[in-house]
Amino acid sequence: MLDPQHISLTDAAATIDVSPSVLRRWLDEFSDFLSNATDTAEENGDVFLSEKDVSLLKTAKSKLDDGFSFDQVRQQLGSAETEDTPEQQIVAAQEETAMAAMTYFSEVVEELHKGQLSVLNSQAANRELMGVLIQDNFNLKEENKRLRERMLDIERQVSQLRRDEISRREALRREIETKLSEIRMQVIRNPVTVLHERTGCLGWLVGSKTDVKTVPQNSPVSQTPPPRAVPPRPPGPPE
Repeated sequence: MLDPQHISLTDAAATIDVSPSVLRRWLDEFSDFLSNATDTAEENGDVFLSEKDVSLLKTAKSKLDDGFSFDQVRQQLGSAETEDTPEQQIVAAQEETAMAAMTYFSEVVEELHKGQLSVLNSQAANRELMGVLIQDNFNLKEENKRLRERMLDIERQVSQLRRDEISRREALRREIETKLSEIRMQVIRNPVTVLHERTGCLGWLVGSKTDVKTVPQNSPVSQTPPPRAVPPRPPGPPE
């Protein structure tokens, strides 16, 4: 069994199925892709290769057998080196999955943060609206209080006006009664008065102008009848 760390040139040539001289040439052609083990040589001039070097030279032999030139093989070996191994691909996939998970988690956290900000803003807006409603309610209470005071004031004024009206009517009634009493006293003390146009004390009270005839109470009333009217003489026959 070959030592995976120290494979001699002769054993490597036998494994690859080429002559040692051909293998030496390939070491020069593909030295950029071989490990540092090819730089180590013993006193007898033998070269030792790693297992990875042997595998790479096997791949190069297969491509040369397919008709590719050394330059083409070197290009293909360079492209193969840039490709990730399955283990590296798994690690890269895991890292990509982890990054995607972190990105998703960050997005979820950002959305939650935005939602919290929206809730806080909504709460602040609700508090402002509640403050406005409370202030409006307070203003309405004050306005209702002022309106009730105004209505009470108006009711007091109306009551006072009614009392004043009743007082004026009562004063007018007393004044009329006083005038009537004075008139009755004058009638008792003075001669009888006869109203030609209006009769009654009320007509005299309103101040209407009437012709008044005074008749003394003790003077006798004349019993002579008024003279009779003589009817006109009818016209006689013409002469």
